Amino acid sequence: MLIHELEEQGNWLFRWRTWIPLVLLPFGVLALAEHNHYLGDSEGIELFYGIGCFLISLSGLVIRGIALGYAQPGSSGRNTQRQIADHLNTSGIYSVVRHPLYLGNILMVLGVMLFTKSFMFALAGMLFYLLFYERIMAAEELFLSGKFGDTYRAWADQTPALLPRFSQWRSPGYPFSLRAAIKGEFYGFTALVSVILFMDFLKYWFTEGRLGVDLVWLALFALSVVTFFVLRHLRKHTAFFEGPQVKTQN
Repeated sequence: MLIHELEEQGNWLFRWRTWIPLVLLPFGVLALAEHNHYLGDSEGIELFYGIGCFLISLSGLVIRGIALGYAQPGSSGRNTQRQIADHLNTSGIYSVVRHPLYLGNILMVLGVMLFTKSFMFALAGMLFYLLFYERIMAAEELFLSGKFGDTYRAWADQTPALLPRFSQWRSPGYPFSLRAAIKGEFYGFTALVSVILFMDFLKYWFTEGRLGVDLVWLALFALSVVTFFVLRHLRKHTAFFEGPQVKTQN
């Protein structure tokens, strides 16, 4: 049956979801090479555009952080081998969108693809991502429907998959865990800044034939690397992320 084929494809893509999107990387480099021009005569316009792209990606990271900060243990994570869910999140950000983590991923990648200044590449990349996540989401929803039954189906019927419906926000009833959000996303922040810096380096190479980066991205990269190693040390060698949580109310 088609639904079972989609489930099998979705489970396979779920397992390899970290690596499969890397097939877009060489196309992104080609897009940068083909659009080797500045948007305006002023370097400020170019930098302003790049910052706008970065903010789009950063909004995706923030959405992911909100989802993880409100998630119950066993309901959201970085598992790759199989579907896992001990609890069903239906409040907070999950009350306005069913797949906030994937929405966050899509926004993160969209900002990076727009950085190439190739809107055709960004459009093609978004279509790839939507098809990619469509199958993963189908497999996840079949798993959750089978595990949580009518409770899941009632929530899914009124909650959109990827386009948030903010009018139906429902407070989780428990505080936000800032430490859980930071623990889950500081790797992603450093990776995002690293990709932007690399693309800015390529931009200078393709447009001017020289080595160079904007100081804004270099400074942000340096800050992200220092932050990464500090937080990584805290995660691996201390109980900072396991102890009493720093929480803020909605």
